[in-house]
Amino acid sequence: MFKEERRHAIINLLTKDNSVSVSKLSDLYKVSQETIRSDLRYFQKSGMLQRCYGGGILNRDALSKLITENKIDISSTIATPIHQDAKLRRENTKKAGKVCVLGSFNIDVSATVPWFPQSGESILASQFGFYPGGKGANQALAANNAGAAAHFIFKVGKDQFSALIYVSAVDGDNIIAIYPGANMMLTTQEINEQHRYIAESDVMLMQLETNIEALTEFIRLGKQENKMIMLNPAPYTKQVTHLLSDIDIITPNETEASFLSGVTITDINDAKKAGNIILQSGVKKVIITLGARGSLLCEHARTLYIPAWSAVVKDAAGAGDAFNGALAAALARQADMVAAIQYASAFASLAVEQVGASSMPQHLQVLHRMRTQSNKVININ
Repeated sequence: MFKEERRHAIINLLTKDNSVSVSKLSDLYKVSQETIRSDLRYFQKSGMLQRCYGGGILNRDALSKLITENKIDISSTIATPIHQDAKLRRENTKKAGKVCVLGSFNIDVSATVPWFPQSGESILASQFGFYPGGKGANQALAANNAGAAAHFIFKVGKDQFSALIYVSAVDGDNIIAIYPGANMMLTTQEINEQHRYIAESDVMLMQLETNIEALTEFIRLGKQENKMIMLNPAPYTKQVTHLLSDIDIITPNETEASFLSGVTITDINDAKKAGNIILQSGVKKVIITLGARGSLLCEHARTLYIPAWSAVVKDAAGAGDAFNGALAAALARQADMVAAIQYASAFASLAVEQVGASSMPQHLQVLHRMRTQSNKVININ
């Protein structure tokens, strides 16, 4: 391992564990303890590390300043999980079906806290890290892990961050603040340059973290090629109403379904009422995700309730993205709608048992969960 690569890896460990040990790093990277001490002195000079007996402790304020001023590269902090995901995907089953995803890519700055702070309150985070994220990226990763060949269309800026701050409570709940940056700068020409991948896809999937002009062109090309078009209307914007008549499947959560329909959702009957109103906009199918309660499929001829699979929730941040990516993958391999929703629900139940919005399960894990649990669909017409 080269010096620069080793130092990037040490930064990764620091952001994860807050401290490092000379002896452990020496054993881990197969170098002398004096070499590790030299690395730590290098970090100490920059201010990002405070030396202590036998190792060092991370100075997060200094690290944040160095990253913001582009004086240190954070790419190493997300390289390991991406590499591990790539290895698992190579070991996964053969791809079936193609999904084209238009969406956002961000770097998530994630902190785990015992509770969400109130105005003026300061609390200590128990964990902190940088992770690949963005709804589009998460959904493309989910589709790929779920067995589809995923093509992801996105745009990035020149800064190191795509500026997403994510805070998770210990019970798995989360709050998210987004500055979209380059995600909102996609042009219709750039979308047209991806026409070949749209034409080759079985399912097209998008969210609302990109600009409306790019979304409109993406839909236009999909309709031209007679593709199945899925929209996850998040984060909600009123502009989405102009797109609905061209959408085959829309997948709002309870909040988004309430915005789209004007119905406050407190139970399954409210969700059914909201779904039927959304159908009147021209959408062919409405799938309302209800968190731990499961999901509701609303079509003109029927309404079905699909319960959630049992899960031990560690982090709910990526549940919706996991569901949408897996649903698109299942539909791309020609699964029927109910089977696809059941698969997507099982996929999401595994995703919330891992930490990080981009931590997605593998296809074989999902099949195992579906074999070991039961999930009965209920007709509520």
